[in-house]
Amino acid sequence: MPPSSPAPPGEPPANPEDWTDEQWLAWLDQTDADVADDSDAGPRLAAWRSHPVGGVLGAAMLGLRDAIYGRPDDEVAIVQEAAGDPPNDDLHDIRLDPDHPERSEVVVHRRPLAPGSPPPEGSL
Repeated sequence: MPPSSPAPPGEPPANPEDWTDEQWLAWLDQTDADVADDSDAGPRLAAWRSHPVGGVLGAAMLGLRDAIYGRPDDEVAIVQEAAGDPPNDDLHDIRLDPDHPERSEVVVHRRPLAPGSPPPEGSL
């Protein structure tokens, strides 16, 4: 029967050579278990970010940074060249009547069918 290694004490020794590999592994397993039991640290950190006060404070700090140091130069700008005016892809018209809101209306246009495609089901 192989001799069992003694259980490691709470703290590692001053000289690392005093412990065997098994003692070090046992000590690491013990300390990992202690850290895994402290599971409420993660959600508490994220909880303040979702709170309205945290959002306002974060925005204020970013605004202060921009006011003092200027905007960062590493902002990404995506540029795509296109010819002519942009197409009118709006499939709706909104007509608001501020004097008579009950007369306001929204007109929804159907998207034109591609040549050779069948009409959608339920259409006339």
